[in-house]
Amino acid sequence: MNYEYAQRRRMFVAIAITVILGPAAFLLTRGDDSDGSAPPVTVIGTTAPADETTPTAPTATDVMGTSPVDAMEGDQPGGNDDPATIAIPRPPAGVVGKATFRRDIGAVTDCFVSAPGVPFEARITVTNLDNSHQVACINNVGGARTYDNQVVLHADAFLQIADLTDAPVPVQITW
Repeated sequence: MNYEYAQRRRMFVAIAITVILGPAAFLLTRGDDSDGSAPPVTVIGTTAPADETTPTAPTATDVMGTSPVDAMEGDQPGGNDDPATIAIPRPPAGVVGKATFRRDIGAVTDCFVSAPGVPFEARITVTNLDNSHQVACINNVGGARTYDNQVVLHADAFLQIADLTDAPVPVQITW
C-alpha cells in the first residue's frame, strides 16, 4: 500500500470525525443544566407557591464577600433620630489661572505665584487642565504680585505639564 495514500486517508478520517463529532458534542450538551422540570413561574400580583424556598440572608462565605446580617446590625440601640455625621476632608485651597515659564528662575523647583491667598514658601501643585499633568513647586521667587491667578514656572518644570510653545496654558493652582 502506498504510504502517502494511507496518510491522506488517516487525515481524512480524523477531519471527518472532528467535523461531525465536535459540533454534535456541543449541541448535545448545551442547556442540560436543569433537572427536567419546568422553571417556577410566578404571575405578578400573586404569591409564590409554598414549596419554593425564600432567599436567605448572606452568609460569611457569600460569593460577593458581604458580611452576615447580624454583623451589620451594630451595637447602638435604635430610635436615634440624629443624622449621621460624615467626615469629608477639606479640599485644598486653589484657583484656576494661567501658567507660563521663565528661564531665569534659579531652581527647577522654584516658582512665582501671583494669586490671592497663596502664602510665600508654600508648596504649590500646578495641574494642566488640558492634559491633567502635574508639577510641584515652591512659591519662593520674589517680585510684584498682581494677583491675576498666574504662575511662572522654571522652563524645565513647565515642560512636565506642557510644551513650551503652548504657553500660557490653563491650570489649576492648589496649595
